[in-house]
Amino acid sequence: MVLPSSRGFVLPLVAVLLLSLTLLFTTLLKSAGHMNPVYARFKSDFENFYKAESAVLLHLQGFPSGYYPELPPVQAEPFGPWEKICASAVMDSSGKVSGVGELCFVAGTEPHDVSFWDWSNGMSAYRADLEKRLQEMTAEKDLYGNRRYFQGEQFMSGAIHQGDLEMNFSDSVRSASFWVEGTALIRGRAHFDTLRLYSLGDVVFQGEISVGYLELFTRGGFRAEGDACFRGVVLASSFRMQDRARSLFPTAIVVTWSESDENDTAQNSEDDPGGILFPAFIEGKRKIWGRL
Repeated sequence: MVLPSSRGFVLPLVAVLLLSLTLLFTTLLKSAGHMNPVYARFKSDFENFYKAESAVLLHLQGFPSGYYPELPPVQAEPFGPWEKICASAVMDSSGKVSGVGELCFVAGTEPHDVSFWDWSNGMSAYRADLEKRLQEMTAEKDLYGNRRYFQGEQFMSGAIHQGDLEMNFSDSVRSASFWVEGTALIRGRAHFDTLRLYSLGDVVFQGEISVGYLELFTRGGFRAEGDACFRGVVLASSFRMQDRARSLFPTAIVVTWSESDENDTAQNSEDDPGGILFPAFIEGKRKIWGRL
């Protein structure tokens, strides 16, 4: 039983509680109303992403672009030795592309169903194509004798006759392309977005060299030391990794023989999911290795 002396306290308390609950309920209703457009946008973006991803997966299965009208079109183009596959992730309610947003992946060829001859012929064609491209890139820049570079530039290229190539610097380089009659030594702490080399002698990476995309052919051997790391395609008569040097997935390395000391084996990188992925110019079933 409520005592007479406490009635004056209970009634205001009840009134305050009712007012607080009313305000809270009103606020929740307004918040839900504001969230509706956000939820609708999230739902639309999620559905468009799902459609773009489905279109890419169907492309990998061999379905032509536009086979399913409700899915966005797919564009595929070479990306070095790999393949770049994109689908629009922005569509309106009618299924038409209504923006520039894209979902892009890099794909290669699964090795399971590739024959030795397909692999061999594909690599031979790739080697010839790489030499041709480098000759075209360096056609107007013939250099003779040994060449040393101790400072990087955004674009570096040249055809070095009767000499060796050495690059030793700590800069970031967007692109470097060289055709070399002698050996090539790349050392220091340089980072290359793209590095293309065609060498008639040995090629050595030393130090903290990193290459985002490597295309390398050498008639000699290829050796990576220190903290060197790279991703791409390597064709060499011999191949050796030591210290903490590593190749990042996907990397295709073709050698006639290789050697590695028990304690000098290249370590797997943290972003290496393992396995082998052949370049896209090798005929076979496509497989995605990463999103751009």
